[in-house]
Amino acid sequence: MLSTRAVANEAQVNLSLIHYYFGSREGLLLALLERMDEELLARQRAMYGQPAVSLADKWRRAIEFYRQDLKSGYVRTLLELAAHGYSNPRMAEEVRRLVSRWRGLLTEVAGQVLAGKKAPMDAAQLGSMVTSYWFGMEFQHLLGVPEKEGKLWQTVEAIGDLIERWEKARSSP
Repeated sequence: MLSTRAVANEAQVNLSLIHYYFGSREGLLLALLERMDEELLARQRAMYGQPAVSLADKWRRAIEFYRQDLKSGYVRTLLELAAHGYSNPRMAEEVRRLVSRWRGLLTEVAGQVLAGKKAPMDAAQLGSMVTSYWFGMEFQHLLGVPEKEGKLWQTVEAIGDLIERWEKARSSP
């Protein structure tokens, strides 16, 4: 378990400085999560901002990023703090704010993809659907759901294949 004392020791600073700047272990974790989240959102925005790259290739790149985020501990930290938010309103509010930023990014991307097209849902609904799907997948990965049972990697890859087929069909005369 991460403690403020362990962080102070590792950073070679006085424990009182950690408490002064962050207030508590919770404040430290939220600051850490905020920093990681800002970096990851910037990474995603840069990827989605590449007009020459197909949406299917961006989806596949997002999967690669997700694998990195699982290994780095970001996903675990986010979902542990989200679980802490069930009984802590401040934590819940902060995690909802972070999730909202991801949903906003995905809604922007969906808006660009759906612009001028008839679709069964609007950009906000599609952004919400993808956000909900992704968090469900993260939850299951952290629980250790075996691929044979959950088919999580197979499914996320198949979604990339569907996007690719949709893009090809859309560009055909």
